[in-house]
Amino acid sequence: MANTLLSDKIEQFILELIKAHESNSILLRRKDVADELSCAPSQVTYVINTRFSDENGFVVESRRGNGGYIKISYQRAKRNDSNASIPFTKTAPCAFEEDLSGYFRLLADYDMISGQEYKLMQALMRTMMEFCPPEERKKATKTVIRRLDWIVKGE
Repeated sequence: MANTLLSDKIEQFILELIKAHESNSILLRRKDVADELSCAPSQVTYVINTRFSDENGFVVESRRGNGGYIKISYQRAKRNDSNASIPFTKTAPCAFEEDLSGYFRLLADYDMISGQEYKLMQALMRTMMEFCPPEERKKATKTVIRRLDWIVKGE
């Protein structure tokens, strides 16, 4: 439960930073956010990967070097409403979708898959969640992650 609250706190912190910038774009370091919120940088990474997705209108770019900066932009043009503002109420996907989406984002961030492969995986995941019975989703998610790990590791 504490992780959920911490995730919400990290998300709200980042959203407030974005809202404070006229460009709806920020450049931040995971370590700085983690220090500010007294958490681990990996927790910041998890929140960025699961809550700041393309589907929610965000573009996330990782920049290695110079302390590992991350650029997060909110793209109004991706939404139908040109007057859309930064979302402060989230329609959270189920935990399994967040786990898979975060896993796919990590693979893309570390250049283990291409941007096109990331989009394909996201589309397949959404389809799986739509048609997979709710009681089978956890098992299906674990199986997908395990099989992708085998492929990524070359097994």
